[in-house]
Amino acid sequence: MFKLSRRSSRAVVTFAMAPTLALAGLNVPAYAAESDQVSLNILGVTDFHGHLSQAKDREENISEPGAAVMACYINKEREENPNTSFVSAGDNIGGSPFESSILKDEPTIEALNKMGLETSAVGNHEFDKGWDDLEGRVGVNGDKLAKLPYLGANVKGAQLAPSKVIEKDGVKIGYVGTVTDTTSELVSPDGIKGISFTDPVAATNAEAQRLKESGEADVIVGLVHEGMDNTGFDDNVDAVIAGHTHVLRKLDGKPVLVQPANYGMDLADIDIVYDKAAKKVVSVTATNRTAKDMMDRCGSTPDEEVAKIVTAAKKNSEIEGEKVVTNLKNDFYRGADAGAETGTNRGTESSLNSMIADATLYGVNKLTDLNADIGVMNAGGVREDLASGEVTFAEAFAVQPFGNSLGVVEITGEDLKNALEQQWQPGGKRPMLSLGLSKNVQYAYNPDAEQGKRISYVTIDGKPLDPTKTYRVAGSSFLLTGGDGFDSFAKGKFQDAGQIDVDVFNRYLKDNSDISIRPNQTSVGVQLSGAGVDEAQVTDEALRGTILAPNKDVTVKLSSLSYTGPEAKPKTATAKFLRCEGKKAITVGEASADMDNTVTDSRDETGKATVNLTVPEEAAFLQITTDAGSKLNYPISVEGKLDVDRGCGATSDEKPGAEGSLSGSSTGGILGAVLGILAVIIGGATAIAWVQNHGGIPTHILPKWARDLLHI
Repeated sequence: MFKLSRRSSRAVVTFAMAPTLALAGLNVPAYAAESDQVSLNILGVTDFHGHLSQAKDREENISEPGAAVMACYINKEREENPNTSFVSAGDNIGGSPFESSILKDEPTIEALNKMGLETSAVGNHEFDKGWDDLEGRVGVNGDKLAKLPYLGANVKGAQLAPSKVIEKDGVKIGYVGTVTDTTSELVSPDGIKGISFTDPVAATNAEAQRLKESGEADVIVGLVHEGMDNTGFDDNVDAVIAGHTHVLRKLDGKPVLVQPANYGMDLADIDIVYDKAAKKVVSVTATNRTAKDMMDRCGSTPDEEVAKIVTAAKKNSEIEGEKVVTNLKNDFYRGADAGAETGTNRGTESSLNSMIADATLYGVNKLTDLNADIGVMNAGGVREDLASGEVTFAEAFAVQPFGNSLGVVEITGEDLKNALEQQWQPGGKRPMLSLGLSKNVQYAYNPDAEQGKRISYVTIDGKPLDPTKTYRVAGSSFLLTGGDGFDSFAKGKFQDAGQIDVDVFNRYLKDNSDISIRPNQTSVGVQLSGAGVDEAQVTDEALRGTILAPNKDVTVKLSSLSYTGPEAKPKTATAKFLRCEGKKAITVGEASADMDNTVTDSRDETGKATVNLTVPEEAAFLQITTDAGSKLNYPISVEGKLDVDRGCGATSDEKPGAEGSLSGSSTGGILGAVLGILAVIIGGATAIAWVQNHGGIPTHILPKWARDLLHI
């Protein structure tokens, strides 16, 4: 007989002291002998992400014990109970610190092998480099670098086993592995062509039923790389180790569900007592062992063999990591929720995400002939802030650790506008995923509008977005092939630039060490209301809010004028009505208001102000500014007197892309520009339908020069 662990001993004693209650609930024969009961100890990790070394929190307490301490703890559990298993709920690799990722996570795989990891669910990050890398290099059957089977019961189109049965003292434990069904949105679509992901709970239930009905397994443990509760699992599932969302949880009930946070900070510890004679699970108890638990037991005596692996990884990554990329003059930050660390808010514009979008555009156009028009970046791909001073390769790598290739897609202006609309993702784990955009892009939006109709105005190089024009967008293979749910980018064919994101980032930092935080906000929330809107003479309801009544009051509600990180904050917002005298803009109405910089969590609305002013008859456009340097020229029309120029002085002979210019000098070009403006304001399909319904461009909204030119 083996020696029971302290926890297991207590469980059996408790059971023996209260046989009536326990047996009645589980229909276990009263004569079942304690010797028939087997205590199973299951230790689980999730979202390890190559965190081999110890890490401390802000209070200098060890928050991540590191692989060597974890290995020691697992070994001590095995000594107490030989029926101990060590398993994972996925994301063992990918999104890793420099010391692992620069070495293609091979040290992490080696360490987990040495720790005796018996099986693992496949996580979304296992697919970061595509199926070919996972299957061909890492291995999914225990015959490559990883000496364990990866499981994916809900993965279709890939050769992944749905489950693994491991026998301990005559009890067959069936581990069923699944991954979040949003994986296709979280990794580069090009890397998982032909692979799809179904509901993980349903797949777990189906495989659990098959294993128990066939007699292949006595106990079922779900390894589910997804954050969820335990209400959807059927009675065949005895316990679940969850993951993906990086939270610490324990849910009692049937089944017991535990989620040991991330980075090895915690270790799931499940004790299952199984009666072989009765063929029943007697009890399931679980907890999460903390970093302190592991340090108290092994802090002074970590596993020597795993410690050697960690040391070698540090040494092998050290040379490249110490190289200085640049000497940066300014700090750059990610978005933050109220009172939280930077990086917690992916739904807001951030100085670092914007800068990386600039770097992407710069690098693609500097190093290739792809000639992109704009650059984009996904907030989830930015994993650390960037401090001023010497920036090493390791620090730059920590900002963008995924090693995505860069490239270009050609999409229409309408598709680009739709991609901006897809930043709002209602029903998702994050209600908004804000795109980083190169500095030549700016847009206005209405945060209260319905899904798909929030974007009210977009400019590129100072020109209104043309929904019919083709634009070349530079970004990562992940984002441009539909990652993070931005499938509008995938309307174009991805052209690989042959450049890796961190390499281009390093080149940009080297060439632009004096770069400063962008003062101008890319996205600005604009809502117009009041008598100036309500009393405007509007022939089509779709245009309400763009045509204003003269000499009436209008309220301009503004948002998204501040960063959420430590960046300097504006104190005042100003709204101006301007008219044009040749190339000169003349202020004809102006008002200011104090800024409210209270952080709005999860969304891009921080930096609010409400400005009240009267609509002048001669106004050509509305200009929004802040004392921090942000500026937006917003299109308005005073009773149909629309100034399509809105830049005061741009002429038809200016080069395309010049600020405020309109391309083309022919009648057709002017018509296209006007239609383009309408399309951006009210949507392409609506604009076209409106033109059709009115028999052409509605003449009451054209400026006098355009009517004269068109002889109408």
